[in-house]
Amino acid sequence: MKTIFYLGALLLLMACSKEKEVNLVPEAPSNNPSYWCTWGAQNYAVDSATLQNASWGINGHFRQANNLDEQAIFGENGWADILPEVRKDLLIMFDLGWDIGRNIDFDKKRWLLGSLELAEEKFPSCTGSPMERLKKLNQLCIDKGWKGAGIWVAAHPANYNEKKMSRTEIEDYYRERFKWSHEAGITYWKVDYGAHNGKDWYREMLTRLAEEHAPGLWVENCRNGSPINDYECPWDTKVYNESGEYKRWGNGNVLKKAVKVIGYSHVFRTYDVTAHLSVPTTLDRVAQQLAVSSQNGKNDCVINCEDEMYMGAALGCAVGIMRHPQWLHIEGNGYNPLRVDKRMTEVTRAIKWQRIAPPVGVGASEVVLSSNMLSDNWTFKKGDSWAYWVIDRNIVQKAPGIVTRGIDLPTVECEGEPPYLLASRHPNGAVAIATLPRIDSQRGHYFPHADISLGIEGNDTIIGVFGKYASLKLASENLSSKCRVLAQDLAGKVATDITGKVKFKKGSMVIPGRVIEEIGCSANKKEDLSEPGLVLKLEYRTK
Repeated sequence: MKTIFYLGALLLLMACSKEKEVNLVPEAPSNNPSYWCTWGAQNYAVDSATLQNASWGINGHFRQANNLDEQAIFGENGWADILPEVRKDLLIMFDLGWDIGRNIDFDKKRWLLGSLELAEEKFPSCTGSPMERLKKLNQLCIDKGWKGAGIWVAAHPANYNEKKMSRTEIEDYYRERFKWSHEAGITYWKVDYGAHNGKDWYREMLTRLAEEHAPGLWVENCRNGSPINDYECPWDTKVYNESGEYKRWGNGNVLKKAVKVIGYSHVFRTYDVTAHLSVPTTLDRVAQQLAVSSQNGKNDCVINCEDEMYMGAALGCAVGIMRHPQWLHIEGNGYNPLRVDKRMTEVTRAIKWQRIAPPVGVGASEVVLSSNMLSDNWTFKKGDSWAYWVIDRNIVQKAPGIVTRGIDLPTVECEGEPPYLLASRHPNGAVAIATLPRIDSQRGHYFPHADISLGIEGNDTIIGVFGKYASLKLASENLSSKCRVLAQDLAGKVATDITGKVKFKKGSMVIPGRVIEEIGCSANKKEDLSEPGLVLKLEYRTK
């Protein structure tokens, strides 16, 4: 009898304990245009020959296109078997190669691209009409737990070389294909390079036709160009100053072009970068594009900052995930300097934050850039980048030290060089802050630990924190020792009460950097290099 009593008491205690567990991250997926893209895996997750082709310089895209097929993605240990916790939030973006047959060398015959008809020989289970094939492809993604499929689109109709098409004929061509996509459940077109890639009438037409014939489908546009800001590139503008600043590139015309495209797009992708200088190159593009576009009235276009996870989370951008845990590692090849194949938990954290604060359009809030520009640099060696023309050159890239959306500039105190610092207040009230690492040819990548102070409002209760800190101070007249503070790794499932680890003063609270790292990396598995990412909940109490 006594044993039964103790067993009952234990079960009751466990039930009560379970009831007290709090998960600060919603279970429902977000409705946003972020995706995982096959392109990185096509280049780096197949074999050493493809990897070297991709990281030693551009030798065309024929080899990579051949690597995209049903077996690679959906077969045993396929590329689609990643990110189990956030697949339902993400599309699989089928990049270059999904709509062209195997062993077709199109590199000097680009007109062979653009049919938007799934290659049956690569995807043998997807048979039938063009629409039916797309529908089956989309279902393959859903069956694996993903939100669905997105498709890469060459910026021209297929076989345009055979006959000059009028604009009316081009519209008819895409009108039919938007109808296929709508009926098949395809909700994203990633429009990239091609004969019409730089033509506004073409990209604007696609956006309009999507709204007319495939409502709910996102059209992603871009400005095709160099992976480094304001330096020479064989296929980009010949006007450059080697300043490393995006707004000076092409004497300002590169930024003007991007802003024009943003004005009629659903999503604007910041475009290719080098792996070593990704942070400053991408951040300067995002910062300048947001700063100018936010002044042009209401605009719902969302910026896609590609594979910069915490940048996207902190600034309300969509992400185009390129990394994959199957990327190959070849000693002496520097294509993957941060080993992002071992940073997949950063993806989970960023996407779960988007459930709390989904990406927002460029016109959602005021954008403020600090006047100080931070400068990073790297001397490229063979194997560091596909951008062969930068090999043996020291390249400088700059970006604003602090970027904010909808919130006042935070302050940073640091010995030596500071980290990049980003902060935002989402229209729904959620606040985010992130620090990002630096790079120097002598030091390599490094992550300064700084004392950061951010002013928040009295009704701010949910705060996302990303990156590394010496300390993070949150300042608000409502803050006092009566406040309860919960913290949770965004990749975790249970919040922890850290009130006792926080230092309170009247009107402020300080979280030590070690606490941020302890909580924000708690979901990291062995050999996981992911940086911290957590969500705070502030519970203001009067008693």
